[in-house]
Amino acid sequence: MLSTVLLVSHGSRDRRPQLAVDKLAQQLSDRLKVTQGGDSLTDSLVGSAVLELGPTPLSAQIHQFAEYSLSLGIHRVQILPLFLLPGVHVGEDIPTEVELAQKSLGTEIEIHLQPYLGSQRQQLSVLLENVMIGYDVDAWILLSHGSRRAGGNEAIAHLAHKINASVAYWSVAPGMESRVQELLQAGYHRIGILPYFLFSGRTTDAIVDLVANLGDRFPDSQLHLTPPLDHSPHLGDLICTWAESCL
Repeated sequence: MLSTVLLVSHGSRDRRPQLAVDKLAQQLSDRLKVTQGGDSLTDSLVGSAVLELGPTPLSAQIHQFAEYSLSLGIHRVQILPLFLLPGVHVGEDIPTEVELAQKSLGTEIEIHLQPYLGSQRQQLSVLLENVMIGYDVDAWILLSHGSRRAGGNEAIAHLAHKINASVAYWSVAPGMESRVQELLQAGYHRIGILPYFLFSGRTTDAIVDLVANLGDRFPDSQLHLTPPLDHSPHLGDLICTWAESCL
């Protein structure tokens, strides 16, 4: 059965994340037109919505996109959460909004909530390994936002182990500064820092400032900061493969 896809991101006052989502949505739509509809489809099969800071609640955005899907003669929508961590948004907020949308739509169309992007661990580890190519470093730090929920950081620790990196968090310990100090004390002076963030925004801007500050404080270090994941040309391919596996 033909499906449309709705990419759900967190939402931000910064325009950069939405521009990146729009680019991913266009890339995915072009791919799905080939694999699902051939040349007969001219309308986009992919939309985007935000959990927070949107013009309407997420449930209303889903409802609107579902009505658009019905106008194309499509009776199934796949919801793909663009989230890297399994926090409250993924486990509670988005499922609640999807349920509200389905109730308001009735049985004419099916809304399917798929596992969040961060659950694609193998593909993400390959993506990170591709990002790491070309950097002349002795050690890597995988920097994630971090979670205070019990077990909330296990996936990040597992991913860091897969790519042979130390792990640090932006919002909880251990932080990046302490990790950099540990590596310097262990004799590693060329350190790569991988921000495990999908899009550029205020947090990634703050990370840039912190890395510059750490470079000034530790003049013997060489700190190499990679850009957020949306700068990688491989992210679009990962999103397409993920989406196609859900259809």
